[in-house]
Amino acid sequence: MLQKILIGILAAALISVCSIWGYTIWQRTQAPPTAVVAQPKPVDLAKADPVIAPVAATMPFEPADGTHFTYSYQPPRDPDLLAMYDMARKIDVLRQLPEIDQLDGWLMLPRPVNYVAAQCDTVNIFYDRDKGDIVLCYEMLELLVRQGLAIAQANGGSARDQLDYLLANLRFLLLHETGHALVDLLDLPTTGREEDAVDQLATTLMLSFVSTDESRGDIARKLQLASNFFLITDDGQHDMARYADEHSVGAQRFFNLQCMVYGSDPGKYPSIVASGRLPAARALRCAQESRRITRNWMRLIEPHIAPRHRMSAEEEQARIEEIERKQAQNRNAADAR
Repeated sequence: MLQKILIGILAAALISVCSIWGYTIWQRTQAPPTAVVAQPKPVDLAKADPVIAPVAATMPFEPADGTHFTYSYQPPRDPDLLAMYDMARKIDVLRQLPEIDQLDGWLMLPRPVNYVAAQCDTVNIFYDRDKGDIVLCYEMLELLVRQGLAIAQANGGSARDQLDYLLANLRFLLLHETGHALVDLLDLPTTGREEDAVDQLATTLMLSFVSTDESRGDIARKLQLASNFFLITDDGQHDMARYADEHSVGAQRFFNLQCMVYGSDPGKYPSIVASGRLPAARALRCAQESRRITRNWMRLIEPHIAPRHRMSAEEEQARIEEIERKQAQNRNAADAR
């Protein structure tokens, strides 16, 4: 009973922190109000000048948008999971994940991907190929909340630290399952184990889709938080069934993720090696490995980007420079406070 009460209190605290955080993000995404412009009266083409008529009838070309996702929260049958249901729904956690938000409408898919939070009677996040659903189980949400609390308490952290752990892991795990959905729906090739491949895709997406609200260093730190999940859930006691599983063991997934983050910019993340989170022998090959994985995944995805979101190399470079400029402004503003 004490544990249930603690989880309920914890969920309420996270709702409070997340609500403030979510509203701040929402405000940043709102476009400034635009002036209302009087619309011209429609042209009667039958009476129009024959020279002017074709011009008046021409409609501007709008490049096709991509396939949009759906999101839903199913009430749990177990009353013990109501706290997780309330937290997930009130902060709309499925829509608070930056990479999912950016992928929504970015790709041309044969059918929508449905993000669903539900009771599963097991601790899991999974992709249902038959329905096209990516399911976040409330049991998994509860586990991440408890893990975040334990880590925050052990390190003298706050509710914000716990929230960071929760969201970092949700981002990575839901992107992992999104990878399964993309491999399935787009028939993308994978020459190794699919589980390893979509771990790589999740990391690639987090490292690539950097917003003005987060620096690349911020993303690297959140990937470090996500990688901790694999160590926490790996007790090292593996039998033959575990080695035969389609997933790599937790410690392997941890080190593979360290390699991709370190390899994305070795000069910026030497502490990953210095702290012992990545052996020096493995680090020697990580820059090449990280570049190759990122390049290959982008090659696979690029043909499926919706026309509306395609950019030339010059436009992409300009976008990156604008993001970096705004990141610098945000850092300077934060330092000034």
